[in-house]
Amino acid sequence: MKKLPLSEIQHQVTYRFIGGKPEDGILSSGFMRKLSAQKSQIDFVIPYYSCFVLLSGSGEYWDETGYHAALHPGCVVQRLPDIVHSTRVNENSNWLEFYISFGKCTFDALVAIGQLNQNVPVFHLSSPELHLPAFQKLLEHMSSVPDHSLLPCLLEAQQLVCSIHKQSGSNILISPVIEQACLLLEKDLTRQLSLRQIANQLCIGYESFRKMFFEQMHQSPDQYRQQKRMITAQMMLMEGVSVQSAAKALGYSDAYAFSKQFKRFFGCPPSCCLGRLPSVSENENGV
Repeated sequence: MKKLPLSEIQHQVTYRFIGGKPEDGILSSGFMRKLSAQKSQIDFVIPYYSCFVLLSGSGEYWDETGYHAALHPGCVVQRLPDIVHSTRVNENSNWLEFYISFGKCTFDALVAIGQLNQNVPVFHLSSPELHLPAFQKLLEHMSSVPDHSLLPCLLEAQQLVCSIHKQSGSNILISPVIEQACLLLEKDLTRQLSLRQIANQLCIGYESFRKMFFEQMHQSPDQYRQQKRMITAQMMLMEGVSVQSAAKALGYSDAYAFSKQFKRFFGCPPSCCLGRLPSVSENENGV
């Protein structure tokens, strides 16, 4: 695929939808030109995940947490779900970005496995022009395939975003000790675990373990384990496992306690996920 000079790249975007709730089903990408400061987005909030690479132009980013950054070519800006943020476009700066958007559930899963770092809203990518062929390829694929063939595009979009994070060095650095702790926390989700026993297995003090885990994973060991249980529960329900069976398989005393925890975590009851994965025959028929 021929790589176009930045000056020849036209404004071109595509908006697709892969089903489910709007905040989870969106899939969008494209080159976006903003020729004036009127295209700035102030106090902007979206329920899904989006990020863009600034290819030319300049501006500023700030959000409700107090984070602020100047924007210039090579900056990668993450628009995090439900976070009020602003991107100001400098007048006459010839702004050109390539953006990728996908659902909040996909974003949450990538964060959970350490592929995206949500704690760095803006980071820098060296030689962003080297990614132009991949940007053009993704946009072409997303613009041309029918709805029932969008799954490879979703995977391509995820891989591209994760690649950008990895090459920029923004991905989360996890020590071997915490990697081992994660494996122990993910193992046998049906039983109760003692964090003190895990600390002993890792040959470090209990308080040092908790502090180190939070610094690297940005959540407590208990929160990490609960997140893994909920994601496992969601997949079981989507595969057709009943609420009662999922609750029992994950060690809950009853379906009520499980349902209460599930709703607190996902914002909807377990029943909203039952049997949501399409069968092979449905995929083939484009349903």
